[in-house]
Amino acid sequence: TSISLTATGGVTYSWSDGTSMVSSIADLNVTTPGTYTVTVTGANGCSDTTDIVITQNTTLPTPGITNNTGATELTCDETSISLTATGGVTYSWSDGTSMVSSIADLNVTTPGTYTVTVTGANGCSDTTDIVITQNTTLPTPGITNNTGATELTCDETSISLTATGGVTYSWSDGITTVSPIADLNITTPGTYTVTVTGANGCSDTTDIVITQNTTLPTPGIT
Repeated sequence: TSISLTATGGVTYSWSDGTSMVSSIADLNVTTPGTYTVTVTGANGCSDTTDIVITQNTTLPTPGITNNTGATELTCDETSISLTATGGVTYSWSDGTSMVSSIADLNVTTPGTYTVTVTGANGCSDTTDIVITQNTTLPTPGITNNTGATELTCDETSISLTATGGVTYSWSDGITTVSPIADLNITTPGTYTVTVTGANGCSDTTDIVITQNTTLPTPGIT
């Protein structure tokens, strides 16, 4: 932000920025761009001049964030999001509380607003940010009993169930998967558990107990 100059070759000196005198000594601290001319006077009173051009580059970088994952929401399926900062030569990521990365790449596993400070080759910096949300809400698993009975009998030889509350379903009888869809037709007693998965990849379970009564009557003739 400042450039230090020292004139040489004489006994007295006078610096000018082209408009006014800015220093009457050999040393000059420049904070503004322009052409600086120094008049150097020797011991014999003779003078001559030389100058130097000071330019300025305070152009801010163009900060950018490339979302490598292509998602801004953390879910049970998408547990991390990969980001890469662009537009500078050095980078510093912050989550609003502390610095979380000092390089261009950042792997996000926690929701929040992530701000990257991008610094260009001229030392000037600018920032940009990205908001990462989270949806890990569990689905609400349900079982609709289409038959309306939970006991298999000689009259009720099968019970129809339909799982609800998600987008994908998996039924198990406690040993194996018995159906990869919402609908299940039961002909054997047992505890049937359905795993319900929502659109965000999060899962929860519920179950139903199906009993059986196929005891034969005791026939008699009086």
